[in-house]
Amino acid sequence: MKISADMTPLWPGSPADMSVNAQLRWLHEREPFFRLQSGQHGKPLITWLDTEYSQTLAVFRDDLQTRQAVGASMWLKGFSAHLLTGLAALRLKFQRVLHFDAHAVFLTLSATGKVKVVSIDDNAPFYCLATDPLASSPLARVVESEAALDQQFSRMLVELGEVMAPYLKTEKVNRTLFWGHWGYALGLVFQKLTQDGADSVLLEQIQPLADRWLQSLLPDWASLNAVKVASRAPMAVYYIRRETCCLKYKLDGKKKCSTCQLTDPIEQLQRYQSKVPV
Repeated sequence: MKISADMTPLWPGSPADMSVNAQLRWLHEREPFFRLQSGQHGKPLITWLDTEYSQTLAVFRDDLQTRQAVGASMWLKGFSAHLLTGLAALRLKFQRVLHFDAHAVFLTLSATGKVKVVSIDDNAPFYCLATDPLASSPLARVVESEAALDQQFSRMLVELGEVMAPYLKTEKVNRTLFWGHWGYALGLVFQKLTQDGADSVLLEQIQPLADRWLQSLLPDWASLNAVKVASRAPMAVYYIRRETCCLKYKLDGKKKCSTCQLTDPIEQLQRYQSKVPV
């Protein structure tokens, strides 16, 4: 699946420096929601999970003044958006897949437990194609195709998820909701990239590829998220249709998210159509 070339018109250009660090900075400049950083900022994820996880989530939900499951769901939503949306953007724009696990991921939290920074060790190897400018780097692991990149990406996503899911289960986040968050964060790269509108013909053409790409990464949970397009020619936007609820609407003063599965699909489409620039 050669989706990267099809998406090129959505984010033209590249940094002069093609290091992973420079690529992540470029992605953030292109779209501030892409917040993943390179480096060892904060504590290793695996250490935090084993020593501070329960206490941090208790502080986080107390700050939100909500119950255990809602607080844990909201925390996971923030963490996965920081980490996975950035990884997905790196893969789609630069055809690189970082070699990551719970030891290579670092996080910095606020006093209330909110995720501030997520980073990946800047010495982490990466998978790339033979055409990559840094294919000869000691950190590069060259594969033969984009399909092979996605196989590695899928494997690591599942492995990290299987490490984290049991921790979230102790906070009453079941496996379906966990993997729903995981897939949603990956799909957000399409929604955020097109939120200001893009050519409707282009988005209609790419949408099937984007949806198949998202489904391929978490095959056991592929039905939980889908890439949809809302169009008002000549412009359109992507949005994600979720089949799990993040529970945000249970917070005081909050409403259902635009992507909430509790919203009727037709109503959801109309809501996003109203956001398309004309």
